Amino acid sequence: MRYPTPAHKIIARDKGLFRGNNLVVSTDAVSWHQAGVLEITADGKLVAYDDTSEPYVYLKSMQGCFIQILTNLSTITASGAGGAYNARRRLTRKPSSLSNNSGSESSSNEEPPIVFLKTYDNEKLYIRLSTKNVFSALLSNLLVWQGLRPQGLAKKWYCENKVLQSTDNSPDIHELLVCRCKVYGPLPSKSKNIHIASGPRAPPYQPQNHPYDDDTSLNHISQTDTVNEGWFYSLGVLKSNGILNFVSELDGTLLYSVDVKSMMSSEIREVHHSLFDSSNILFIGFIEELRKNNRIKTISALSGEHSGPFLMRDGRAVSSCQRLFIEFPLHIDLEDWLVGLNYFSKREYIGTYPILDQDATNAKDDVNLDTDPPALSSFEKVSLRVSKKVLIDIIEAQFDDGNTSDHKIYAEVVMWGLSWSRTALVDHTKNPFWKEAFAADLPISTQMIHILIKKTYSNQHGNSDKLLGTVYLTPDVLTKHLHTSTTMTMNYQAHESFGNMQISDNGSSNDIVRLPVYDSSNLPIGKLLLNVTLREHHILPPTFYKPFENMLSKLPLKELIKFCNESIDASEMENVSMIILDIMQSLNIEDQWFRALMEVELVNVDKMTRKVYVANKRSNGSKQGDTNKSSNNVFNTLFRGSSIFSKSLEKYNFRIGQEYLEKLLGKFINKVYSENKNCEIDPRYVKLELLAELKNKSADDSDLESESDFDLSVEEEKKRDEIIQKRTQENFNNLYGYMEDLWHKIYTTSNDLPAQIKEQLKHFRTKVELACDPDDKVTALNCLSAFIFLRFFCPAILNPKLFYLSKNHHSGRVQRTLTLIAKILLNFANRQEFSVHKERYLVQMNLFSERHQDEIYDYFDKITGRKNDFNEKILDLSHDVKRFDMGLSSNSAEELPTTPYLIDKYLRLTELVKILDQNKAKFKRIGRNGEVIESVSSLNTVNSSPGRESSAEAEGDGEKAIYKIGSLEFEKSDLLDLAVENEAEGFIKSLTSDENIFSFINSRVTLRDLQGPSTKLMRKINKFELLIENYEYPAIYQASQDMWDAFTTELISKIYLDTSRQCLIHSDGLSVLSSDFKKFTENSLSTLKLKFSSNQPSEGISIENSMSRSSSTTSLGSIMKTSTKNPFKRWLRKT
Repeated sequence: MRYPTPAHKIIARDKGLFRGNNLVVSTDAVSWHQAGVLEITADGKLVAYDDTSEPYVYLKSMQGCFIQILTNLSTITASGAGGAYNARRRLTRKPSSLSNNSGSESSSNEEPPIVFLKTYDNEKLYIRLSTKNVFSALLSNLLVWQGLRPQGLAKKWYCENKVLQSTDNSPDIHELLVCRCKVYGPLPSKSKNIHIASGPRAPPYQPQNHPYDDDTSLNHISQTDTVNEGWFYSLGVLKSNGILNFVSELDGTLLYSVDVKSMMSSEIREVHHSLFDSSNILFIGFIEELRKNNRIKTISALSGEHSGPFLMRDGRAVSSCQRLFIEFPLHIDLEDWLVGLNYFSKREYIGTYPILDQDATNAKDDVNLDTDPPALSSFEKVSLRVSKKVLIDIIEAQFDDGNTSDHKIYAEVVMWGLSWSRTALVDHTKNPFWKEAFAADLPISTQMIHILIKKTYSNQHGNSDKLLGTVYLTPDVLTKHLHTSTTMTMNYQAHESFGNMQISDNGSSNDIVRLPVYDSSNLPIGKLLLNVTLREHHILPPTFYKPFENMLSKLPLKELIKFCNESIDASEMENVSMIILDIMQSLNIEDQWFRALMEVELVNVDKMTRKVYVANKRSNGSKQGDTNKSSNNVFNTLFRGSSIFSKSLEKYNFRIGQEYLEKLLGKFINKVYSENKNCEIDPRYVKLELLAELKNKSADDSDLESESDFDLSVEEEKKRDEIIQKRTQENFNNLYGYMEDLWHKIYTTSNDLPAQIKEQLKHFRTKVELACDPDDKVTALNCLSAFIFLRFFCPAILNPKLFYLSKNHHSGRVQRTLTLIAKILLNFANRQEFSVHKERYLVQMNLFSERHQDEIYDYFDKITGRKNDFNEKILDLSHDVKRFDMGLSSNSAEELPTTPYLIDKYLRLTELVKILDQNKAKFKRIGRNGEVIESVSSLNTVNSSPGRESSAEAEGDGEKAIYKIGSLEFEKSDLLDLAVENEAEGFIKSLTSDENIFSFINSRVTLRDLQGPSTKLMRKINKFELLIENYEYPAIYQASQDMWDAFTTELISKIYLDTSRQCLIHSDGLSVLSSDFKKFTENSLSTLKLKFSSNQPSEGISIENSMSRSSSTTSLGSIMKTSTKNPFKRWLRKT
């Protein structure tokens, strides 16, 4: 039935508009006035006017308004009416305004109801209604405005499942993913069925209503204090119906089940390495505070709701557990599971429906009243996916006097009451230094991040660590330099001119700030220096990018490289390099990209080589030597800068080789740290160490240098020199042993180096050798060393914490040892000897280079494919594991991250589109006649191709590509847009005898052609942003009567009466409501026992808003009660 209740009928007829006569209103519940006409306008204003005065606007925007029904005077208290008024206040009347209502006041039980309204902007109004007809009409239309969203992008948040749900009994249910994993959660009561594992405890839950500034342990606020939690091994099984099962690996019994379809995509997250000392851990669970942030505060329940059961066992919910941590054996397993779980989860967007023109809005449809309206989800919605990536670089703290101790401190990043990353432990000095960066994906509604400064009494992080202070990252800090439309809380005045706003900084905010640290008394105790970068991008549905994506795959990559070199600032080169690298990897053309980069980079080398070769022929011997020396200096510094090629290959190697580094160097770094051997071989520092021991000072003390020259006898000085020499030799042996150990690991694992890295190095070596002199055998190897040692091995050795090779920063003796090892390794890889004129103390390490000289050449040949590598693979890397297709639907999985490497392809395409659009002014050049022509391509256009014979002909002078099909003319960009549409392509082919027209055009795509779609995509994004940013109006659902009825049905189905507050709220379906909430359609208003006066001739509504008077005048149950379809029941009721 289309209109099961009178409320459905009123909304279907009035569409949110209301006009009432002689209603009594008040803005403060004290002074009451009678409005001649009270009207809700089509733009969401509630105005009052009469024949003699100008309209007065009581409420400016009613979208998302709070509705409370006050049954008598005593309900206007601090707990009622929005909690804004004192309990002693009562309704008072001005005789002048209420002259028509003479007589004594009725008792509170006989008073007519009062509707209290509060807008999202905190405007308030009380309306007293004496007749049921007016009350029903007003309330029904108020529900329409309550269901519409206020202004702001974040207010248009919604989530939906993209995958059709399968029933549990469906015969085609199968297993998508199966993996043995380690789970942190409630330990099953039957512990004999599980294999309990060791591991660190999870950080405690710290809700936002907790002040974050309790001086005592935070352990007491954990949700799981009463639950026996720990790590245990299990088989994880993800089924095709979206159910995740955890099965005992010992006897196959089902331990727990999770319905992934009930989770939001932002509740499935990677866990930072710093929390559990592992990069392969996923968080899954209900984040209560995150869900609350997604709701409109004025229409949501304040209490009495929860997220429902998360973890199920034997068909019953596991109490006090809302999250799990899952550790996978390999990172590729984490990638597959992250994509698989997100495939079934509720994906999050911002969106609304477009407003149609007036003629379409006024169209009348013939509807069948006996049929149900279609689902609102069947109508097309304008939506954007939001990517908010924040990078927090915690640099150092500066505490006031008296805030230091002998213990260790650290910083912890907290969102929604949960910890997501931690810094290393450092000494609690007045100025502790960290310099650690953490990246995170922020959900749409997240507005604030907390950084907790904690003190530990041990040498590791713990849940009982003391809280010293809290730093608040507020929206104004995060968006300080963000010049794009954003879902962060901002002043809407900034958006009034957004249409003319020039987008800069590539949608990012970046600034070093110094924020106060507040203690438990909310008093500042110091400041925290950090660098905060927020990048927010709004992404169209994948179908919008298909033409651009297709053209990009056909683009000559050298044009794109030239554009980057000429247009991108040096400060943004690294970011742009990563954007393009991600796109190329997602399109599976990274090999072509690197070859193009190599060719462009080596053009100057080739020119230099030719000059040197010519100069050598014309010069004598001495000049020839000088020329070779000059050219060698150029070659030795080749690829050691920050070009787009060097940055791209460096990032590519780390992405591919991260696991290789962890398994190759992890144990070695820990060995150096745990043994803490002295490897100092510089006699000067050994001497200072000896003096420090004698004087009980640090070796870094500056006074030791001056004290080293105190008077000693000849014998004492000789004895001291012997001690220094002996220690130096011992230290040399220690250092030499570490070098032998490290080189053995690198050399014997040459076959373990990922094949993708070796493939790029192979092509790179070949390209360099072709660009250099034929007799030059050195430059190519130096270039290889620059990438595999200088940019790969050595950074990981120098800063192991950055690459997850160690848990804490290293300093003192360990850091010095690692520095020496990296220096010797790099010199060895460059096949150079240490000189007595520079770093004399390292000359003795030439012995290491001499012993392994042949091996370094052999190593370079193996990793570049010049020799067969017969070394056995010993590291057991995930790259060697064959990945399988999970069989996810391509349409539903398109916007998910790619596997491997979790690249968000359409985010990266959006960033590239924005870069091209921002630099469109640089596409201009001067034509032959002096006019400005848009182009950056240095290549010939299609007009210059010789011997062209095609029915699609290009005319013009090379400044504009026009193609003819018969007598029709098309611009090249128009045909390129059609090239991705199968039906359009077939149509065009039917008009011409040349079936290769599209391959003919695509083969000549230039950067100029790519810039046009970029501008169109940015205009589309900006258009959608402005539409979503605006208030919602009833007109957006009035494309047809079916659509309006679908909106009405969904709206009323989500409305509940909060009987404790006597207000109407909306349920988003993600929460379970308590018994205090009654469904609106189930006669919930009857619980309020509303009373209306039967004699109110002066109060009423206009004719177009009149309603049927078939219901009782003293009961309101029928307004929401479902109509019966059985005529005999109605006849029996009348009798």
